Amino acid sequence: MSAVPDGKKLVRSPSGLRMVPENGAFHSPFSLEEPQWVPDKECPRCMQCDTKFDFIRRKHHCRRCGRCFCDKCCSKKVALPRMCFVDPVRQCAECSLNSQKEAEFYDKQVKVLLAGGSFVVTAGASEKSEAMTCRLSNNHRYLFLDGETHLEVELSRISSMQILTDGSSPAGGSSRANGMLLHFKPAGSQEPRQLRVEAADDQKAASLWLAAMHKAAKLLYEARDQVQSWYSWVWFGVGSFVLLKRKHFITSELFASGSFKTAQLSLDNKRLMCSFILFITSAG
Repeated sequence: MSAVPDGKKLVRSPSGLRMVPENGAFHSPFSLEEPQWVPDKECPRCMQCDTKFDFIRRKHHCRRCGRCFCDKCCSKKVALPRMCFVDPVRQCAECSLNSQKEAEFYDKQVKVLLAGGSFVVTAGASEKSEAMTCRLSNNHRYLFLDGETHLEVELSRISSMQILTDGSSPAGGSSRANGMLLHFKPAGSQEPRQLRVEAADDQKAASLWLAAMHKAAKLLYEARDQVQSWYSWVWFGVGSFVLLKRKHFITSELFASGSFKTAQLSLDNKRLMCSFILFITSAG
């Protein structure tokens, strides 16, 4: 590995070349850890199309999920900034689709969050509000709120985010976001705090910033939940063992003001169904 001047270093892993922070504690809260690869000896067949591997049909591992595929089912090379890869890496069809969707967040919405928006901020149950500019820090780890005072909210310490809407739309379409409620624990404290952030004069710009923050919350929840993935061993009737990675994702609920309408984000929880299963045991 070699160090570079901006506090990051190049690391070569089996999956490819990565640019990561020199101090592991300074990882972006949106980052995902590299998955453990399913060992070659434990995947005699493609985990998508069930093609049997041989001297001609080689095994390939998806850099995002770690599962084992044939070339046809894992042929796409797609950028994966959430794992800090320098170059596009090989991914299965499902993972490459997810990575392509996330590219919009890094290409467009991160820029909106970095530029910031103008809001009126109220702390806790206080009746005093303050005009502040809210923006994401350059390292993506904090929300900075600047006005007469300065506040910093570490994204990893946000416990919930509720999007507030105006409840109406001039065109009769979806409601426009005009604020949010943040619940978080300040560094060094276990006491939860609340911030109410409401759009100031430029409603359109504020709505775009809040929409970007909504997407950021989705990625944040997914990154946190990565540690809840576990492995299951499945014994098929033919006597072979296959290691399956099953992922569980928490549900993010975003509440609208007034009616408190709930919008739920649910990510797929995949399960393998197979006849001739004689024995199942789960680890973790």
